[in-house]
Amino acid sequence: MTTHTLSKLIKTEYLKSIIFPLLLIESMLLVAYFWSNAFVNEATKNTLVEETKISIDLFSKRSATIINNEFKTISNLTALFQKEHENFFKTYDPLTVNTQNPNYHILEDEVIYNTQNSPNECSLFFSNIQKNNKNRIEKAIASEKLDAFYNATLKANTNIAQLYFNSYDSMNRLCPFMPDALTQYAHNIDIPTYNFYYDADLAHNPAKKVIWTDAYLDPAGLGWMISAIAPVYFNNFLEGVVGIDVTIDKLISNILSIKLPYVSFAMLIDDNNNILAMSEGLEPIFGIKELTTHNYNAPVEQTISKPKDFNIMDNKTNPLAMQLSSIIKHNYELSEFDDAQHQFLITNNLIQETGWKLVILVDKESLLSSTMKLKNKTDMVGYIVLGLMGLFYLIFLWIIINRSQKFSARILTPLYNLIDETKHFKDKLVISKLEHCHIHEIDTLLDTFTSMSQELLELYESMDKKIKDGILENIETQKVMIYQSRLAQMGEMISMIAHQWRQPLGSISTVVASIKLKQTLKKFNLATEEGRQEQNDFLEASIHKIETYIQFLTNTIDDFRNFFKPDQVQEQVTLSHLIDSALKIIGKNLEIHHIELILNNTSNQTFTTYRAQMIQVLINILKNAQDAIYEHHIENGKIWIYSYEKEDCFYIDIEDNAGGIDGTILDKIFDPYFSTKTERNGTGLGLYMSKTIIEEHCHGHLSVINTSHGAKFSIIVKGLTSGN
Repeated sequence: MTTHTLSKLIKTEYLKSIIFPLLLIESMLLVAYFWSNAFVNEATKNTLVEETKISIDLFSKRSATIINNEFKTISNLTALFQKEHENFFKTYDPLTVNTQNPNYHILEDEVIYNTQNSPNECSLFFSNIQKNNKNRIEKAIASEKLDAFYNATLKANTNIAQLYFNSYDSMNRLCPFMPDALTQYAHNIDIPTYNFYYDADLAHNPAKKVIWTDAYLDPAGLGWMISAIAPVYFNNFLEGVVGIDVTIDKLISNILSIKLPYVSFAMLIDDNNNILAMSEGLEPIFGIKELTTHNYNAPVEQTISKPKDFNIMDNKTNPLAMQLSSIIKHNYELSEFDDAQHQFLITNNLIQETGWKLVILVDKESLLSSTMKLKNKTDMVGYIVLGLMGLFYLIFLWIIINRSQKFSARILTPLYNLIDETKHFKDKLVISKLEHCHIHEIDTLLDTFTSMSQELLELYESMDKKIKDGILENIETQKVMIYQSRLAQMGEMISMIAHQWRQPLGSISTVVASIKLKQTLKKFNLATEEGRQEQNDFLEASIHKIETYIQFLTNTIDDFRNFFKPDQVQEQVTLSHLIDSALKIIGKNLEIHHIELILNNTSNQTFTTYRAQMIQVLINILKNAQDAIYEHHIENGKIWIYSYEKEDCFYIDIEDNAGGIDGTILDKIFDPYFSTKTERNGTGLGLYMSKTIIEEHCHGHLSVINTSHGAKFSIIVKGLTSGN
């Protein structure tokens, strides 16, 4: 449980009692302010959007009506244009035409054209596609009488880019005058193959009325346009087609220039779902560039319509185009569009005259900009208030902490004096007089401490002698226990030495017997040099073997002598070194008892510890594992040794497959004189001394658990690494 100083508790209580309630109330007021501000703003936005929907819908319908009237006006002019040409053909007589007009010229390839003689004169171009027809020059010159009507019609409406008459035999009269007609038109142009002609023929227009074309590229060089066209018949013969052109550029600037108090865009979509014209701002949204001009590198020889990208229904990747497709398909008049980049109110209205759709898109962000500005201002007011509150609370907090420090100092000064006297009494057993602070409860505490200190001093003096006597007795007991443990281990060591020496002594005996046998049987012919050399080689080999076995016995003696050498000095060791040293002593015993030893070491780091004592612990645990396997008659005895390091600790786990330790005694096996080997003279000190060595000398930890195989002893040593 976390402890706190009284000074901190006093400050905390001051804050809890004064600052926190005020802070909570002010926070609630600020939350209420910002929430209400956000709520009102959201409600305002929703109301504004709904009101704008109504006004936008009305505005869109009105705009559609205005645009419809514009197209209707052009349609009416086209109808008048049609009537004027019908009247022309009723009165046209080629025999009465003066063909000696210097403004009209015939080229060698039979193309007829005119030059401009006056500002109001219109352009004439007569293709050579039907150059063998009669009266071509007469019809060209006679049609000049229509120029006055052409110019009057052109001036009647600013949306008109040009107007023209195209005959069945590819004569084109066009106003205003086109000075580059000879280079712009192909000389063999077949006009009836273009949409601005065949859309008005009997097959496409049996009603013989004014119709509107789709957007196309003008062969006369004015770029992309749409046309209102009407057929001109004389005696049920289609003499040609009249047309009034509106360029896409004029369509956008004059007809689609929708004026709203916020950002908006307009577009015209024909009855085939092609975008006829759209505001420039929509280009990056749809990812297409509006076609208003064209670079005429060569004459246009066939009808060129807008690319497939301009068909709304064919765009399956752009979210706005896909929604517009649905709006047009289901004829929704008012819709909303929202995605990560754009938010629009969308209106959709029919242009009755043409069957086209006027679509207006209003940017909701600009619509709500005033509301957002108001919200930002009110938020700024809230932030200013929040800043002032923060400043106020900083000042108020400083005052409160100051007062709490003064209050706590009055209470804590005598308590600190009491703490100092307690430490002084603990170190020197001297009692000093504590002055009263005139706080009743604390003065009582000081008096009680003085009285208690006097009693403790007397009690200490009486107990001091008893404690010293007990310590001496305990030290003697500890010495006896260590002595008994050493004696028991020395007995076990002697047994191990016997096992270790049995094989090399047997081998020495065998070598000696072999020497005696060969000498007795006179296996070597000492009369010859060869026999003497053979005897010498045999003796040298035998002596080398005996020396090797003797060296092994000497090393074994050194290992056991080092084990029993007093250990008072720490050494740099590794886990593998400790385990190898222990196995040199006990390894032969394990081999004799047919116990398989499985080692797994992942630590190579050196650390500082008491080497001999650690080896003593490992031998003791391994010996216990050997005895347990033997007592339980385990046929395939196994001992696993896992050694590794983790963070700043070194671990050795020793596990056997002897079935484990009885759960009723598991928590007693480290007690002194507790043993399960009484029948075999067990002292009960091995594990007790092992735990003492690991935990008191090596500052580590020794524990045991039962696993699925048997008992598992874990040694953890917090040794200092060589790098420290």
